Amino acid sequence: MDEQESDWLGQLRPYGKENAVQAERCMRLALVLWGGTPDDLRRQLLAPSPEFPPGFDLVDFRQLRQRILFDWNSPRYAWVSRSPSPTILVGAQRFTLWEARYEIIRRAIEYLEGH
Repeated sequence: MDEQESDWLGQLRPYGKENAVQAERCMRLALVLWGGTPDDLRRQLLAPSPEFPPGFDLVDFRQLRQRILFDWNSPRYAWVSRSPSPTILVGAQRFTLWEARYEIIRRAIEYLEGH
């Protein structure tokens, strides 16, 4: 085990029921918010503000954003940034799938913080 692996293991906490519930909630929000196709993402990006699924609040959106940021910065998920991804065109802007997803969450949080 090298120093980087040791540091990473030292940051692990026990994974309990609360963590599982939070992870499931993030997954459900992601599925409803992003849909299943690039056109679903494009539709959300074209809207003045994202369509908000019922039953979720600002805390849920922030947790989903943190999950994405953690995964993006984790060496375990480095393949995500290297994987081929369709381009989502919205006006003059181009997004990868993950950039589009993150932008939708960012806009949702911005909207919710203002209301």
